[in-house]
Formats: sequence, structure tokens, C-alpha cells
Amino acid sequence: MIQFKNFTITAIAFFGMILFSSNAVAQQISDNEIKKNITAIDNALNRLVKLEPKSFTYDNSKYNYLSLETGKQYGFITEDIAQTFPELVDEKSVQYMFGKNVYRTAKVKMVDGVSLIPVLVASIKEQQLQIQQLKQEIEALKNSKVVVVN
Repeated sequence: MIQFKNFTITAIAFFGMILFSSNAVAQQISDNEIKKNITAIDNALNRLVKLEPKSFTYDNSKYNYLSLETGKQYGFITEDIAQTFPELVDEKSVQYMFGKNVYRTAKVKMVDGVSLIPVLVASIKEQQLQIQQLKQEIEALKNSKVVVVN
């Protein structure tokens, strides 16, 4: 066995054959090292309430070449999302066979639902702050002395 810093090579002689194995240590990189321009998500709640969630089915009879999901779906209309969160809308190119050895490309707009999750968390935090403020106001009203004058 030969050992290097963070790297081990093991050689085993077995019936005249030599087998090698190695254990390499992966490089550890933190999010703070690889991400730049990190900022808080502001005004998430006001932006989210503008969204209109929808249920729908894809028109697979007309667009069967796109291999869209079947059955009832839940999501957003990409043009609506683009008005509030344009950075969450991306265009995907889908190649499909149009004839014998002939391919075409269709461009389909897609919503990045995974990137919407941090916005949802930010809006929940904003709501929680509002709830806490309202609780404090209610408690202050309960504790204040009310003078009734007739």
C-alpha cells in the first residue's frame, strides 16, 4: 500500500494478476466560495400574490412530438410569470423528427419551479414578521387602559 496526502493506492497480487484501487478525497467547496453577489430576496410576498396558479392539461394531440406530461398538471402560465419573475422563465429547445432523417427544433418556455422555492420561503418569513407585529399590537391594545367618558 502506497499512501500520499489524501490519496491511497492499494495493489493486491492475486493469482499472478495485480489489482489496483484508489481512494481519492473530493475537494470541499462551500456555497460562499462559489456564489457571488448574494443578496436577500426583497418584496417576495407582494410579488408572489400577483401570481395566478393554474391547473391544466397539455394539448398532446396537437403537440405529441414534444413529449409533454399527460393528465392534470399544476403550475403557471409562463407569460404571466415573466411579468413578475422574468428570471424564472427560460426557453428550452426540443428537437423532434419531422420526416425521414429531418429534424426540427421547437422552442418552449419553461418555468424554473425549483428557483421559486426560495421566493416562497422569503414570503413566508415576511408573513411571519407581519403576524408577529400584529400579535404585538393586539397585546398592546389588550394591556392599554381604556377610559370611557359619558
